[in-house]
Amino acid sequence: MELALRVFLLVLLLDFPLFWFQRIPLEVACALGLLLPRLVRDVRFWAVVTLLTAWPLVWNWPFSDNHDYLRCFVALAVTSTLGAREPERALQVSARLLLAGTFGFATLWKLGLSPDFVDGTFFRVALLTDGRFADLAVLAGGASWETLDAFDAALRSFLTGDSADWPGAFVEPARLRTLALGLTVFTGAIEAAIAIAFLWPRFAAARNPLLILFGATTFAFATVRGFGWLLMTLGLMQCEREARLARAGYLVTLFAIEAYRHVPWSRMLVDALGLS
Repeated sequence: MELALRVFLLVLLLDFPLFWFQRIPLEVACALGLLLPRLVRDVRFWAVVTLLTAWPLVWNWPFSDNHDYLRCFVALAVTSTLGAREPERALQVSARLLLAGTFGFATLWKLGLSPDFVDGTFFRVALLTDGRFADLAVLAGGASWETLDAFDAALRSFLTGDSADWPGAFVEPARLRTLALGLTVFTGAIEAAIAIAFLWPRFAAARNPLLILFGATTFAFATVRGFGWLLMTLGLMQCEREARLARAGYLVTLFAIEAYRHVPWSRMLVDALGLS
C-alpha cells in the first residue's frame, strides 16, 4: 500500500496543473509526503492533497483534461479509505471500481455513443492528422510522408474553399483503412475486457495482464503520460500482497510510458526500415 501511495505522490509531483499557483502548493505537499514517511498514511495530509487536486477543476472549468478528474478521484479514494477499518483492502476495492468505471464509461462512449468511432472514422482521421500517429501510419498503414502532406494540403484547400475537389484530391491507402479498423477493434475490445475484468471477480486473473498490456501498447503512440501514469498507479493500488510480478509490471510500464515520450523509437524504426 505504501509503495502505491508513494508512486501516486510521485505522479502528482511530476504531472502537475498548468498554472503556477495551482502547481506549487501541490508540488510542495507531494514533496513533503515523499520526504516524511509518516505523512503517507495520514488521512489529514491526503485530505489536503485532495483539495489541491480538486480546486483546479473548479478554477479551470470546463477546460480540465479528463485525467485531471481521475487524479482528483484517486486522491479522494485514498483519503476515504485511510480511515477505514482495513485501509489496504478498502483501497484495493476503490482502485478496482475506479478502473472498472473508467474503462466502462470509455467503452460506452466509444462503442455505444460514437458511431464515428465504431465505423473506424476516428482512427482513419487520427492516423492522417495527429502527429503522434504519423510513424504508425507509415510503419503499418502503407502511408508515406508524401501521403500525409497530400492529405494536409487537400484538407486545407477544402477548408479555405480553394478547391471543391474533396475527397477526390486525396487517395487514402487501402492499408491505412485496414489499420484504422484493427485499431478500432483492439481499442474497443481491450477497454471492454478491462472493464469486465475489474468489475467481475470471475475474471480477476486477467486484470493485471490486460491493464499492463493496455498501458504498454496504447501509450507507445498516444503519449498522454498523466493518464497512463494514473492507470498504472491504480493498478498498483489494487494489487494483492502476493502479486509481486504484477507490481513489477506496473512499475516498468509506468517508466516505459515516460520513455515513449523521449525516445523516438518509432521514428528510428521507420528509418531503419527505409520508410522515411
